[in-house]
Amino acid sequence: MKDETVEEFLARVAAPTPTPGGGSVSALAGALSAALSRMVAGLARGKKGYEPVERELAEIEARGRVVQSRLEALVDEDARAYEAVIGAMRLPKSSAPARAARVAAMQAADRKATEVPRETMERGVEALELAEAAAKKGNRGATTDAAVAVLLAESAVRGASLNCAVNLASIRDESFRSQAEEKVEQLLKRADEIGHEAMAVVTERL
Repeated sequence: MKDETVEEFLARVAAPTPTPGGGSVSALAGALSAALSRMVAGLARGKKGYEPVERELAEIEARGRVVQSRLEALVDEDARAYEAVIGAMRLPKSSAPARAARVAAMQAADRKATEVPRETMERGVEALELAEAAAKKGNRGATTDAAVAVLLAESAVRGASLNCAVNLASIRDESFRSQAEEKVEQLLKRADEIGHEAMAVVTERL
């Protein structure tokens, strides 16, 4: 994605192909959220009246850069993970050994296709934390930008959670599945808590 224009990436999303799809778009939403939080913090740095929170603003920039970079990478990783699932489904099943190999490949691909969006959720929660911090400490004149950062991060988390759910349904390892489902629920709950608090801050600052 990094070597594409926005127009080129959108054309690939719009194309009648499985990837890039919702998982990649969720990761991109998270990256955009982190970028907006960095902007809101940057607009306050070095400005009169924001001296007491200069350290927090610098932290938003530093952490935001890392989170944004990882989410950008997850855009392509999600596409590759789902392409591996499709590849495994297309493996031959003409004999018992071939069928067994296909099942093993599908299970491995489904696990990866769960782990990638789960990380998108994790990084999305981090983006939400950054958006909340930006709303509280960043440039008051950019409060609506912080609000958009909150909404984008929430979309990243919720969108990725759906990809986790659909891929977990195919995994036979009950221990892996139950642990992953529990983690997904924890992340959704955390995102909901942060999102509500952040939007309350936004409403107060408007």
